[in-house]
Amino acid sequence: MTSENVAEHIVGALIGIEFGIEPDKIEPPAADSDRARRLARRGIPVNTMLRAHRLAQAIVINRMIEALPRLTDDAELVSASARELIELATGYVDRTSEQGVVAFQEERDRRLRWRLSMVNEAGMRIGTTLDIARTAEELAGLATEHFADLATVDLLDSLLVGQDAAAGAPLTMRRYAQRSVTDDSPGTGITPKQLHSYPVSSRLHRALTTGQPGRYHADGPDDRSAIHSTLAVPLRARRTTLGVAQFSRGRNPDRYDDEDLLLAQEIVARAAVAVDNARRYTHARATALTLQRSLLQTRAPEQSAVEVACRYLPAGTELGVGGGDAVGVGGGGCRQDTGEGGGGA
Repeated sequence: MTSENVAEHIVGALIGIEFGIEPDKIEPPAADSDRARRLARRGIPVNTMLRAHRLAQAIVINRMIEALPRLTDDAELVSASARELIELATGYVDRTSEQGVVAFQEERDRRLRWRLSMVNEAGMRIGTTLDIARTAEELAGLATEHFADLATVDLLDSLLVGQDAAAGAPLTMRRYAQRSVTDDSPGTGITPKQLHSYPVSSRLHRALTTGQPGRYHADGPDDRSAIHSTLAVPLRARRTTLGVAQFSRGRNPDRYDDEDLLLAQEIVARAAVAVDNARRYTHARATALTLQRSLLQTRAPEQSAVEVACRYLPAGTELGVGGGDAVGVGGGGCRQDTGEGGGGA
């Protein structure tokens, strides 16, 4: 892209020289501003573009000055022409570089506003329920709508069932979400809800064990029909790694850059907190249900004139525990009200 850009600038400068056009009147290439914006989208520093312009200017001026003595023996004409070349090329490069920087910065500002809007949208769309699978789906859905062609969310199965992984045992993951923008997107070989383990040398295993995100690109020429750029971001909440989210691009030609990785981290961090809240709620509710069952009589004494039935009616509807009211019904009926901390029978 930079080579094409420089070549078109050289053509523009040569036309200016041929027809005696002032540097500020030479029109830059039509695609010049668009190329600067593409550089910004790819995370390439603006200095890279400016260095390319200056390098091209130096090369062209040197080649043209070397050619002048072959055209005339008039030393004064050669000197005057050389000064004119340097003045025109410098003025042209300065002007086009300024325009490129403006386009570059506009795109950077636009990307910053977009990233902030994505973070705000993530806050509203991810973690709407205390359901782990729903939260993972919300994360994958947001990603494929805005910055990924394929998104997967894997969570540690041992943590979600309330157990610690055995020392030295493979880390068993469960695929909680998988979303693609197209039906023909490259598959992962893992189906939703499937248990699996990462190879020790894989990027996902590295992200899971180190807690550090990573950005990866395919080697060699880009094949836009396959994945060419990937982000691996661990889900961490309250100093605990819960799983890993992976975002990939194949149809989108732009590779992920550092800003994309930062955006993914911010969104995944919100999802991780929501997953952890749902996990804690699930465990607390399971504990409460166990307590509730333990409070009920397993077997009531047989009575000749009364049938006894028991139930637990919690005061707290979310977790299912707390003071409540229960009724035992028989021949004459009976009722017992209880205060906080227990049920009645």
